[in-house]
Amino acid sequence: MGRPPLVALAPVGDLEAEDVVRFVLAPGAVDDPFAYYRRLRDIAPVYRSEKLDMTLLSRHADCLRVLTDARTFPVVDAAWIRARQPHRAPSSSQEQFMSSLFFQNPPAHTRLRRLLARGFSTRQLLALREPVREEVTRVLDRLAEAGSGGRAADFQELVAVPLALRVLGGLLGVPVEDQARIWELLLRAIPAPPAPGTDPVVIAETMRRADVASAELVDYFSQLGTARRKDPQGDLISACTADHADDLDRLTDRELGLAMLPIFGSGITTLSDTLGNAAHAFATNPGQLARVAGDPAAATAAAAEVLRFGGTYHIARRYASQAVRFDDVEVPEGSVVVMLLSSANRDATRYADGDTFTVDRPEVATLALGAGIHHCLGAALARLVVEEFCAALHRLPALRLAGNPVWRPSLLFFGPVALPVSTSLPA
Repeated sequence: MGRPPLVALAPVGDLEAEDVVRFVLAPGAVDDPFAYYRRLRDIAPVYRSEKLDMTLLSRHADCLRVLTDARTFPVVDAAWIRARQPHRAPSSSQEQFMSSLFFQNPPAHTRLRRLLARGFSTRQLLALREPVREEVTRVLDRLAEAGSGGRAADFQELVAVPLALRVLGGLLGVPVEDQARIWELLLRAIPAPPAPGTDPVVIAETMRRADVASAELVDYFSQLGTARRKDPQGDLISACTADHADDLDRLTDRELGLAMLPIFGSGITTLSDTLGNAAHAFATNPGQLARVAGDPAAATAAAAEVLRFGGTYHIARRYASQAVRFDDVEVPEGSVVVMLLSSANRDATRYADGDTFTVDRPEVATLALGAGIHHCLGAALARLVVEEFCAALHRLPALRLAGNPVWRPSLLFFGPVALPVSTSLPA
């Protein structure tokens, strides 16, 4: 469950930049962050906090600059943390996640991405479209029944999480009978940030359980890699373990296990959040729902608008490898740069009327799935799933909210934890 939002000292439009930043960065503090992003773009689009040694960027052009210049702006990796914040040494489970592609810089990143990209080939994605379409139909029909007659049904429970779990499990080759257990282990391995005032004993036990679950997950994927080397299937792990004549090296089973853990975890989280944000956007914009439900051919443009409008990754971090400037603000060498990607995706200098959800928007290339060398490896898969969801909205022509959403208590990934909806209009 999400935490209750902090009480604002004043309306968002009256807040100073420091207060806006506090609300944006505090876990669970903001249920609707977009108003805060807009305020920050208006008063301090480049905001330097000396106290945090951090610079926040909220405009599209600035975020794009950072994402596409990996030499000047490397990812914040374990080496940076050890050098700059030794008192915040990562736990065992955090170390395992930080050894993955998402927290690597070249040349390690280049090698890992090349080897993992084999599992996201066009051929493999095309093979997934029909199974994805069938699964979308199944879960939406189940939701339509559960939410009929004015009853409230949880979209996340019935659609977003099971669909994401089945898609990512199928992509990686996780047997259906293992998927629920692996998901439960993942939830334990990536606990929500502790609420202020949480008993340190409780925090320590949570982290211990996270370390155990993380180690178990790495072992599971490592063993799956071993099995796929002996008996390849048509899945990502088989593609990554296959021998290639041009290989100078290949992933060890341990490396594969470490790589699959965040792909599975962030993939499910990203996809389920995106689907929840999509459902929320359509449920609160019935005119746009009617437009797509009446014309499934509009699904491609609608999916792109879903990613722009709702997003899922709201925050990405890099550090400056040398002193740089944004406008009149100097960022010192080694200092963290925080990109507010979902702010960038609503920047009025890039998108006309950016706070409006419009499925007919003519051009919506966004930063929702990143850019540059760290552009989301599964971006094409995410678009495929969202397109199939939008194309099937004729099954939910009366989708509406049936209660207040509960939002994830983090802006690293942002989406509903629970989304009560109904699927029939009141009599």
